[in-house]
Amino acid sequence: MLEAIERIERMTGRKLDWHYVDEARKGDHICYISNLGKFQSHYPNWKITRGLDTILEEIIASQRAQLAQVTAR
Repeated sequence: MLEAIERIERMTGRKLDWHYVDEARKGDHICYISNLGKFQSHYPNWKITRGLDTILEEIIASQRAQLAQVTAR
């Protein structure tokens, strides 16, 4: 998360207002598995089609659109 926050701040040129809480939220995953080898062995035709920067750009655009709607009211 810290790396994603830093990346978003670089992409937007703005500091995010956030704080760290050292407590899992209800529904949070206990661990993440980043190795896709087993998944890809079961689904050999599956491929990653969008990179992290593309996904973050979509999130940023969505947030900007929502903010524009709120301020236009």
